[in-house]
Amino acid sequence: MSMTEMMRGKTMSPEQKNDIKLAQHEFANVRLVQVGCVMGVLAEAIERIKISLILPKMLEHPSHMAKVLQGTKYEPAVRLVYSFLRRKQFILREKRPPLADHGMIQIIDFFQRNHQMHVLFPRYYNHLSNEENRLLKAFNMLSELAKDRLYRTSTEAIAQERKLYAMYKENERVKVQVDLLREKIHSQRMAHKWRMATKEANLQAYEEMLEKKKREKNQRLQKEIDRVNRMVRAKRKISIERQAELEEKLETTKKNYDASTKAYMKLEMANREEKNKLILQLQALIKKYDHVIGERMIENIELEEQYKAAKKVLDDFMVGYRKVERVYKEVVVKREEEEARHRQQRIIIFAMNRAASKIQKYWRKWKKHMRKKNRRIR
Repeated sequence: MSMTEMMRGKTMSPEQKNDIKLAQHEFANVRLVQVGCVMGVLAEAIERIKISLILPKMLEHPSHMAKVLQGTKYEPAVRLVYSFLRRKQFILREKRPPLADHGMIQIIDFFQRNHQMHVLFPRYYNHLSNEENRLLKAFNMLSELAKDRLYRTSTEAIAQERKLYAMYKENERVKVQVDLLREKIHSQRMAHKWRMATKEANLQAYEEMLEKKKREKNQRLQKEIDRVNRMVRAKRKISIERQAELEEKLETTKKNYDASTKAYMKLEMANREEKNKLILQLQALIKKYDHVIGERMIENIELEEQYKAAKKVLDDFMVGYRKVERVYKEVVVKREEEEARHRQQRIIIFAMNRAASKIQKYWRKWKKHMRKKNRRIR
């Protein structure tokens, strides 16, 4: 049976179809596992790069690092760093490279094995140089590209290729349209130049005609100015007569205004007395409010003093508790180191006894062989 017939499902038994489906499913599972492993390796590499980038900043601020790592499973790093800092002067004096120091190698190895601790120092990423930021962005981009490429199925890849081909065809069509538009714009520019030349000739003729009309309009304008001056003189005479009439009306209106003003002043006095009464009531209410607020503030101050006293007692207790906790941790660490040393000694003694017994057995066997050999020779 050919592969084409197998893919089309012709002349295949149900068992064969089942086997093909199982094989495809197993291949897909294996591929997912492999892709997951690759992405895991990339993620671990990015984390190792991150801890490598911020490690110099951590060594520059050992006290801050010790404060952050205290009480975590990464606390042994503090001892390694302080040990290296104590030897730093000797290393610089001897002009040895830092990587030649065994302590620095131990620090790098510890931080690389425990690369997850980079999440405890997020602020250090704000002080990276441009090159370090570009390196970190490059690895993140590599991870995203790998994720996109590895998790993409063959169907999605084919669909993307078809989409790219369609975009290519569309681009070619747009290029042809651009060429046509360029030719059209060129022809329009030539036509525009011809029209501009025609317009310049017409404009010159219009300018001569406008100059002639301007002279005629100036003559008509002067005649109109003379007529308007005569009308203005007549209107001024009428305006003077009207002004005298308005002055009489103004005098009458002024008398009425004075009477209204006196009435309004009486009303204002009454309103002012009412306002003074309301102000006195408001001042009494404000005084009562200030008295109540003063009592509440005194009560609040007393509660704050009680809180400060309780907080001071708690802080004193926490100081003693931290001292006891530190002593307890030191005792536990010393006990574990002593047990590890005793265990190592027992292992060495056992290995030596085992080796001695093996040597004794071999010696007896060789001695017995030599006796048999001597007997045969005799």
